[in-house]
Amino acid sequence: MFQGFYNLGSEMLCQTRNMNVISNNMANVATAGFKRDDFQASAFREVMMSRYQGSSDTSPAALGNMAMVRSADTTVTDYSQGMFRETENTLDFALTTPGFFCVQTEGGTVYTRNGSFALDEEGYLTLPTVGRVLGQNGPIQLPTDDIISDSRGNIFSADGQTLYGTLSVVDFQNYDEQLVKTTGGAFTAQDAGTPVDADVKWKATEGSNVNPMDEMTAMMSGQRSLQSAAQILKMYDHLMDKTVTQLGPA
Repeated sequence: MFQGFYNLGSEMLCQTRNMNVISNNMANVATAGFKRDDFQASAFREVMMSRYQGSSDTSPAALGNMAMVRSADTTVTDYSQGMFRETENTLDFALTTPGFFCVQTEGGTVYTRNGSFALDEEGYLTLPTVGRVLGQNGPIQLPTDDIISDSRGNIFSADGQTLYGTLSVVDFQNYDEQLVKTTGGAFTAQDAGTPVDADVKWKATEGSNVNPMDEMTAMMSGQRSLQSAAQILKMYDHLMDKTVTQLGPA
């Protein structure tokens, strides 16, 4: 009966989704190499027609001139570079140029900007909880963490006489279309990336590109919008109740 039920109900659903995205960004403020997400909503009509007939359809059938409902459209990842943090850890690496480290997992290769590596029990260079770091000739195995590295990702023994491996770095032409974010700040891709000569910074990590102040502001704005929609919905419900009980048939 009231158009507002559709407007406000859809707004609450969208803001709930938005709050989930913001919360995930906030939870990964300290995660090396993490890339923040941005929630985007659209009119339900456009979303429905895009999903029903495909985004390539340029002439969907008109359903009306007024969009009464908002709908979750997509979540867009911000791939901008984070700030660098100098460390004393010989197993920390950061990319100062576009590209991604390659990590081998049970489900295949994933790609990440997180270069906070460690050694597993077999001496392989790993990204904790994700998998083994790939070099140009497969997983990199080190006899010790007493190593040195150059700007090309070549990892040597402390005396510089033995080359243990070279970090594999790849890049993609279109991040939004080719990469899918997974857990741990890593990404999957259907096609293997293109190997690139990246500039690798040793004893450093790239920080998250999440700005806590911006996320807090967006969170407060979303909470207020959610609370306002809920309160107005209660008013609509009260009006509906009065309409039925006081204006209905005796």
